[in-house]
Amino acid sequence: MVEMVVQLVLVCLWGSVVSNHTRRLLRLARVEALPMWRSRHLRTKLKRVWWWLGREEYWRAVYADGLRCMQITLMVFVFAWGLLR
Repeated sequence: MVEMVVQLVLVCLWGSVVSNHTRRLLRLARVEALPMWRSRHLRTKLKRVWWWLGREEYWRAVYADGLRCMQITLMVFVFAWGLLR
């Protein structure tokens, strides 16, 4: 039971980070979610997303959040290991 809770916590943690940075990327590229797929300018919007993927400003925040998630992941594993001993 504890293993399942630990896995669920970690999946939710990493999923929230991925969704947060995907939203941030689309916001930086000024891409609207729903009208984008019906637009004629889809290629230019995707080029802006690709451009932001190459920028250091975007990856600096991703790197910091990735390190924070790895820290929390290790803390959850140590906590679960302490519970199981």
